[in-house]
Amino acid sequence: MGCSILPDDRGVLKDTGTPSPEFELPGEFADALARSDEARINGAMDFFWTGLAPFTFLVVCGLSLLALVLNVYLLDAGLSDAFVVSGSLLGAGFVILLPLEYHLVRARILRPIERLEFELLGKLPWRPERDVLLGSLRRSVGEVRRALRSMDSDLRLERERGHDLQTQLHDRAAADAFADQVAEGMRDAGSVDQFAAEAARLVNSIWPSDDLLLLYREEGRDELDIVAWEHAGVPVDLDLFNGELPSYRWASLPVPVKEALRRGFYSEMGLPFSQDSSFPQAKSFVAMSLEHRARGAGVILASTAQADPPSAEPLRRSRPLFSVGFGRAMYAQELSEAAIRDAMTGAFTYDHFLAIVRHEVARATRYTRSVACALIDVDGLRRVNSEHGSVVGDRVITEVAQVVGGAIRSSDSLARVSGGRLALLLPETNEEASEVVAERVRRRVQEHPFIVARSRVERITVSVGVAVHPPLGVTAMSLVDAAERALTEAKRDGRNRVVVARGEKSAVATLESRQTA
Repeated sequence: MGCSILPDDRGVLKDTGTPSPEFELPGEFADALARSDEARINGAMDFFWTGLAPFTFLVVCGLSLLALVLNVYLLDAGLSDAFVVSGSLLGAGFVILLPLEYHLVRARILRPIERLEFELLGKLPWRPERDVLLGSLRRSVGEVRRALRSMDSDLRLERERGHDLQTQLHDRAAADAFADQVAEGMRDAGSVDQFAAEAARLVNSIWPSDDLLLLYREEGRDELDIVAWEHAGVPVDLDLFNGELPSYRWASLPVPVKEALRRGFYSEMGLPFSQDSSFPQAKSFVAMSLEHRARGAGVILASTAQADPPSAEPLRRSRPLFSVGFGRAMYAQELSEAAIRDAMTGAFTYDHFLAIVRHEVARATRYTRSVACALIDVDGLRRVNSEHGSVVGDRVITEVAQVVGGAIRSSDSLARVSGGRLALLLPETNEEASEVVAERVRRRVQEHPFIVARSRVERITVSVGVAVHPPLGVTAMSLVDAAERALTEAKRDGRNRVVVARGEKSAVATLESRQTA
């Protein structure tokens, strides 16, 4: 801003040092006016000394000679008197006219120009003048100043808009570069575990998270299973996790997961409280749904305690690429599971079940934990086949497998051994808990209505033999053999019961069966 310039007592304009808040002239115009100061002053002085002063000298000298001639020839004055009058007139002319003309040049030429300059610079307020030309100039300059103000405001807005566009362009370029990384990373994700590891790496490269979970929902289930969990950049072994795993049941889903399933993507930063009770310290959340056969088959949930993490826009734009990678990984898993799944019931094959048993028995032995194996046999299956046909018998086996699958945990393994015999593996389950699970399976099968013919319903029962390691089953086959002996005892004692093998001798866990019509 300029400073106010006011005239002093002698009419000379001085800088008061007070900023003028009215207007700030562009720097180029102010510099041009400043450079022209000396040129205007020199021009006015040149006009006075080279034009006005010589003209005044000639006029005064002419008048002095005229006075001398008039005094000598017309008034018959003496020569000395004539020279006195002529000299006085000459001196008076120089003493009076030249200062007067200099003052007029300063007052009528230089000072209005200086005032106009100061008004242009915003150093003086506008004042009405009698000079019509100067007033017209002031009005024109006022319009120019208003136009300059408008231009300055428009320029400021354009600069802000340009900055916003540049920021958006930078964000878009960063999102496109991240999308290329996601496409490249998802190309090599041939399994669900590889997808989870690559997705965690990609998400953390854009949005550093304290906890990142990959959730999967099987068709027909009301719970999302935790497929992978990464805490502080370190994968969590779900099999060896000592505490209670976060639960994501359909009726009580946290807001990020629920909104991601509904809208596809959800992000919220700097919350005053956590939206997931499993992570009470989290203040920011990002969740994106993943598609496989249906919308919302999986969810990536990331949370952090930071109140101001980076923008999650690149993740939102890359969500379709994550979904494609998730779908490829799930298809690869389904193809691999097709060789280890029974075509009729969907349960594991017996060979794969034995491999799982070997792994769980070795883990239980190493970490001093318990693992239970149960063999389930459908009672009266031969009668059903003979009375209603093998198609109905196969349907009964399938429904029994579905009922048993609904009565166990997601960490338990169900397999079909042969015919109507099923095998069940219960990790982290001691003798008492395995007895409770086996009894629950038996009771649910007994209560389930099996439609064997039109308008005909039968009650099917099962016999269950259970063996727990330790103390039984030093090897996988010995554990299965112990369960086989318990099942034989249950069949021999009347069927529709649970027998738990204890040591070398089996005992009946649930004594009397409940027959229903």
